[in-house]
Amino acid sequence: ARRVIAQREALNKINVFPVPDGDTGSNLAFTLGSVLTGALSRRTAGAGELLRKVGEDAIDGARGNSGAILAQFFTGVAEATGAEAAIAPGSLAQAIRAGASSARGALADPKEGTILSVITAFAESLESRAGITDVRTWYATALEQARRALANTPNQLPVLMKAGVVDAGAQGFVDMLEG
Repeated sequence: ARRVIAQREALNKINVFPVPDGDTGSNLAFTLGSVLTGALSRRTAGAGELLRKVGEDAIDGARGNSGAILAQFFTGVAEATGAEAAIAPGSLAQAIRAGASSARGALADPKEGTILSVITAFAESLESRAGITDVRTWYATALEQARRALANTPNQLPVLMKAGVVDAGAQGFVDMLEG
């Protein structure tokens, strides 16, 4: 969350889709700021409760398309996790996949080359790992897939190619993962 907040202006500068209004960074920062000052500033009984509170705070603080999509992602992850106190990697992968589906399902006309493509790539990479013994490598591999999906966004949306940028919301999601 702090990484995205720190990158807010850089994200605003590359914001050209769906409209070049220069607010994607601010919207993601506001949404994640709500999570940071809410759920991430308090102790919880376990992972399920934490994720539920993250989803609630993200929904309450969601701004703009990117913030709403991210909030739907977190809500989907939380719903799939339930009340579990601890989450095994395989269950976390399934929950992240559910979050990706929730984010995509919240849009009437989802577009590839956006934050949705990066969320999906991240989720699919996590799911494809069986018998996880090294969580750090598992996550790093999925992060690399998210970065590749980010780099591909200009190939999926002509407006990004023309502007010579990646999708701002997708970059914000990768920034969050990197943080």
